[in-house]
Amino acid sequence: MRTLARPGHLARRSVNALAEQWPLALVDDIEGIHQARVASRRLRELVPVVARNPSEGQALTLRRDLRAVTRLLGPSRELDVAGLTLTALEARIPAHAHAIAIMRGRVAEERAKAAAAMHQDVAGVDIARLAAHTFACSAHLNSARAIRASAARAAARLDRRARELEAAVLGAGFVFAPGPLHSVRIALKKLRYSWEVVERFGRFRLRGSMQQLKRLQDLLGDLHDLQVLAGRVRDAIALSAAGPRPALVALLNEIDDDIRLLHSRFVTDRGSLVRVLARSARVRDALVSLPAPGRSRAHRARGRARGRLLED
Repeated sequence: MRTLARPGHLARRSVNALAEQWPLALVDDIEGIHQARVASRRLRELVPVVARNPSEGQALTLRRDLRAVTRLLGPSRELDVAGLTLTALEARIPAHAHAIAIMRGRVAEERAKAAAAMHQDVAGVDIARLAAHTFACSAHLNSARAIRASAARAAARLDRRARELEAAVLGAGFVFAPGPLHSVRIALKKLRYSWEVVERFGRFRLRGSMQQLKRLQDLLGDLHDLQVLAGRVRDAIALSAAGPRPALVALLNEIDDDIRLLHSRFVTDRGSLVRVLARSARVRDALVSLPAPGRSRAHRARGRARGRLLED
């Protein structure tokens, strides 16, 4: 018997994840910072779905507070990724160990400053209050009408995210350009989080489609990480003495080669996004056709049949 999930339950996983990872983030744990940011992003996608008035009052304040959490952890996360990328490069191309050691030292200095800045602002974050406000936003979802209205908002957001991604991909074209590619990455990430909400809301099994989204997101994420690191190496070259400069230039050339390779892979794989976008339309339509919990047998039968079409 397939029905919509109760929206009030959808937030619990991400709220729990944020609460569990936050203490680790506060002690500069790399994975804790990463997972806390992911949880905050998932909640930012969910709140407009479960809130009665997403752009007003408590819901608007909550969305701003969650965005502040994401941004608070952002600088530390970016530098953690730079360190991890350097480690991966060193394992693959040990000949560049000297230049990588120089960059690792610069990244470590910046990371310490980012941690100090984060700890100055962290006192203003009350995770328990954010959790309570998240649950309060969905407290009104206690009737079939309210649940179906929530599903309609989720479907509308999925449709908007899909259109944003389509526009970003068209804007990126086939020629390498960091700005447009970054826009594709952000749009893809938002679409994936929207898919996660819809998948749990509709109780769909969309593992294949979700894996495809994650694969493309990871590819663009790796590309972005290398672009950011390349920018840091260029800054180091500009400020370095003559001695270490050739080693840094050689490292930069290696990174630029990797960037070109990943961009080529993206251009090759971007056609798969057409299938993802088409599937988004089916997922959207299926969600709004599902009955709310407790609806009639006929509605449940239609929802069960629709749900089967979306298993992959």
